[in-house]
Amino acid sequence: MNRLWKQAHKSNEKPVEPKRTDDLEVGSRSSPSDTSWIVWKPEDRYPTRGITLERLFTRLQRKRGKLDEEVEFQREAPISPDYPEVKIFWAENWAGRSSEVTMDRVRGTEKILREEAHRLGFKVVIVRSGVHNETNQYAEDGTVLTYCDQRTGRIRNLVAEDDPHMTVYLGYDLDNIVVQGHVYIVWDAKASFNMRIVRDASDRKIVQPWRQPVASEYWYL
Repeated sequence: MNRLWKQAHKSNEKPVEPKRTDDLEVGSRSSPSDTSWIVWKPEDRYPTRGITLERLFTRLQRKRGKLDEEVEFQREAPISPDYPEVKIFWAENWAGRSSEVTMDRVRGTEKILREEAHRLGFKVVIVRSGVHNETNQYAEDGTVLTYCDQRTGRIRNLVAEDDPHMTVYLGYDLDNIVVQGHVYIVWDAKASFNMRIVRDASDRKIVQPWRQPVASEYWYL
């Protein structure tokens, strides 16, 4: 993959008065745009406007709070004979948040995401994070809740336990990435690579109060 961009943009964030929670200072981080966190469903009209790869990675850089570092693709997944039209790119945390991720986990993730992209009619998948079981917490207005880690001084997102899922971006091509979302899975010894996608919301075990029990969830960018 070609080298990506290194840009520093001024943040649109509005300062929020922090609240004390034990030894943490909880604030909020503004959502990237006015349309972020508006739910998109496959039965809705398909988005006609997307963002480019460059803009997406600028957004990821801002979220990381490391504007002086590039966000780079770690690998581009090989073309699949089953879904040759679907291209998968791994960004940053390509192996998931476990230190013991196997290549079967990676291949299983790619298989599920190719099938999901094909089902939804998208041709590009960018994996923001492999399988993990935490999710950000949000204020009522959709902003991400954050806290200052007193040990390191770094601002981190406030997270809660969640069912295992992948965080992805989907689009028509690398210049038209249109939705972001969570693709939930279930560990199943009878399935390929021991994992299968959640198709029925009843398979979900952990649903946070601010979310609806859904099989997978997508939002506009």
